[in-house]
Amino acid sequence: MVRDLKSAVGREMVGWRVAPSEKKMTQGEEKRLCNLILSFHLYNPGFPTIRLIDQEGPILEGNNVTLECFINYGENVSDFTFQKYSKWLRSWISLDESHNLRCWFYDITVNNDNGRLLLTISDIQSWHAGPYRCTSLNATDNTSISDELDLQMEYLHKVFVRNSNSWCGTVGDSISVLEDDNLQLQCSADASQTPHYEWIREGDDWILPSGSLTLYKVTREQAGIYTCQAHHPTLPQLTKSRSIRLLVESPKRSFSFESVLSLSTPMLALAVALPAVLLLLLILVFAFLIPRHRAAALKKMALEESGQRTPIYKGSLDSVPSVGGDTQPLVM
Repeated sequence: MVRDLKSAVGREMVGWRVAPSEKKMTQGEEKRLCNLILSFHLYNPGFPTIRLIDQEGPILEGNNVTLECFINYGENVSDFTFQKYSKWLRSWISLDESHNLRCWFYDITVNNDNGRLLLTISDIQSWHAGPYRCTSLNATDNTSISDELDLQMEYLHKVFVRNSNSWCGTVGDSISVLEDDNLQLQCSADASQTPHYEWIREGDDWILPSGSLTLYKVTREQAGIYTCQAHHPTLPQLTKSRSIRLLVESPKRSFSFESVLSLSTPMLALAVALPAVLLLLLILVFAFLIPRHRAAALKKMALEESGQRTPIYKGSLDSVPSVGGDTQPLVM
């Protein structure tokens, strides 16, 4: 009975919340809602409920959101708290100010506003999404825990373009291809719902309703600026776009400054880093081999000089160069 009443009240509150502001409740609807709430509290005093307030229409990323925990008249709001379910910890985390894990959910404020327990989320982001509930701090069973409220939002993030014919994939602000080559560009974006994509070309009036743009045997006339647009399927105000400049080169032209600029960031980093690493290795090799070669040469020269001198005879002050073998014994 309690669960049935609870579900009914929840449905009435949700229906009331999402109704347009210009549409007011009829007397019959208002009476039915009051009767449900009254019956709910009579059969289950102290049973908390949670709801979203001051929100019309879908929640967009970046909005401010407020949740309220309803408790029985006369109950102490300090005995209740908001909780959020963490899929990483697989447990419910209290969001009151004294909880040591509250820093995980920054931009969250829990306060007591004239006997109303409110949870305010400023600039809501994707990590704020998930199940919330209101519970008693001394909860021993489900009678002091509210139903879960699954907080979700709509969003559309940055658009990315990748080259399907390249091992690196990601495309920068421009891309260079050889004439008569094939080109396939794929557009994608992270969104709460699968976006609708379309390609357009600057100066043309055609629209390609697809996330994939394929050009076969590219010609110089096809060079220009191509734009991929991503649209949220239900919220037209959520739209993102990405423009790419297509450069078409002659097959005989093997290198150009534009072709270097058209490289994606990883490819450009590789093109700069690889020669630098090779140059560094070459310098280290020469720095190691040249001193060793010089030391070996000096040692060999010293040995050759010592072999050209004859033994010192009696009365000699220094050895004299010898042009022949030593055939005379030392003078004793």
